[in-house]
Formats: sequence, structure tokens, C-alpha cells
Amino acid sequence: MLPECCYEYRYCNPAAKVFTTCDVCGKNIFFGDSYYSIENLSICNECIDTFKVLAEEE
Repeated sequence: MLPECCYEYRYCNPAAKVFTTCDVCGKNIFFGDSYYSIENLSICNECIDTFKVLAEEE
């Protein structure tokens, strides 16, 4: 017997696995994501820009 709805045939992606969380914002970092590991801190790509400072003359 065929299903009545075409959506019953859709492919379900496997759930992404959490590797760790960002120590700044608390968002999940998943396996395969790039992140920064600095002195035992895990920092996501979005948060690393908060630490960027422009060197300027006084």
C-alpha cells in the first residue's frame, strides 16, 4: 500500500552531534565545525571577533 502523503518518502538527515560548547556564548559546536582552542577555552568563529583589537597610535 502506498502512503497517502508524499512527505512520508522524505529523507531524514541524522542529527548533528555536539562536540563541545563555546565558552563565551554557550552555543553548541558540532563535529565538523571549526573553532578556536585557546588555553583550554573553546571559542566559536562568531565569538572570536569580539577579541579582535585594532592597533592604533595614541
